[in-house]
Amino acid sequence: MRRVWLQVAIAAGAGLGSLAVCSGAVAVIVLLFIASMDFGWIGSSLNTAPFLAGVLVATMVACASLSLPPLALGAKGGHLAKATLLSGLSFCAFVFGSFLSLALPPFLAPLLPLMGLVGTPTVGSLVAVREVGQIGTRALRATLIAALALYGTSLLAYWSVFGEDGASGPSILAPLVVAATSWPVLPAIVTMLRSG
Repeated sequence: MRRVWLQVAIAAGAGLGSLAVCSGAVAVIVLLFIASMDFGWIGSSLNTAPFLAGVLVATMVACASLSLPPLALGAKGGHLAKATLLSGLSFCAFVFGSFLSLALPPFLAPLLPLMGLVGTPTVGSLVAVREVGQIGTRALRATLIAALALYGTSLLAYWSVFGEDGASGPSILAPLVVAATSWPVLPAIVTMLRSG
């Protein structure tokens, strides 16, 4: 029993580590973008080549970190590559959806970004442990229910924070924090159900 809890803790830690690295990569890309902008009399402090190199390095580090949860779940070879690739595409949907949400009405703005944020560990976990039989079915069902519950909770957090008056201060991050809890929780659920 102690070994099962150790595996669950490792899977949750891998998800949390992946979240931290991906968040840092997004922050680096945003800071590089701001540094490359032309502010008139201040001028641009970064030209195109270092900007693109920084974005490429940050993206590669983020993609590499997305392989941590599938590795903790025991994925190897083709399953690891598929899980990492699909997780990367889901994380790109989160980043793209975040920029796209600036053009959407406030009520619809969180739909795609929060779905991408919750979908990243969901897809990675399910592809990593694709199995046939009862254990695979239980893991699939429990993971999808947990992912939908976290997605719905993050939407409720968004709609409760962003009323007609708008949001202010740290409350803006509440829906993202709720959705980000899926990164350690979903791999831990899959690990527990596989070993149980």
